[in-house]
Amino acid sequence: LTRFTYPHGTELGLLNNLPKGYQEDGLGNYYLVIGDKPTTMFTCHLDTADKTQKRVNHVFNGNIISTDGTSILGADDKAGMTVISYMISKGVPGLYYFFIGEEVGCIGSGRLSREWKNTEFSKHITKCVSFDRRGTTSIITYQMFGRCCSETFAVELAKRMNVTNNSMNMRPDSTGILTDSAKFMDLIPECTNISVGYYDEHTTRERQD
Repeated sequence: LTRFTYPHGTELGLLNNLPKGYQEDGLGNYYLVIGDKPTTMFTCHLDTADKTQKRVNHVFNGNIISTDGTSILGADDKAGMTVISYMISKGVPGLYYFFIGEEVGCIGSGRLSREWKNTEFSKHITKCVSFDRRGTTSIITYQMFGRCCSETFAVELAKRMNVTNNSMNMRPDSTGILTDSAKFMDLIPECTNISVGYYDEHTTRERQD
């Protein structure tokens, strides 16, 4: 997924990497539903923070993937795409959304949010979880427009994630900025953004654990 960067407008180049059975939503985004009326929407975005598409020259150092410094890595948000693809492969129930244009103003999620009340999804989705946060510990409780999920939700989600693996240390984090889940804060009761292991996003120092 990180062989090339994918600035907005080039997302179509990733269609072969989407899970089987995906659909286009008429707004430029792609989605897949697992289960009967799932209550959680899981999101990532396909574009990367680059003006022109570049080939990425990977550098490996132990568990860390980075670049030779001539481009960004694009782990923001191919790491999120990887997590979601894995969840789909395991049959985890959910509405899975692959958004376009997050890096240039959350274009795809903004379009869906404006149509949300007219969708079938709006009748049963009560949680929105984006996988698009640096580091390994954050469950975001505030984004640009204010509180995006309750402290109770964040604490409970952290507890359930941490119990699955002794090395996980997820916890509520109020220092969020903006990602696709923020577009649904007035529409879905609980919206958050979760760490997926990248660092120094949007720079040529970007790296992924």
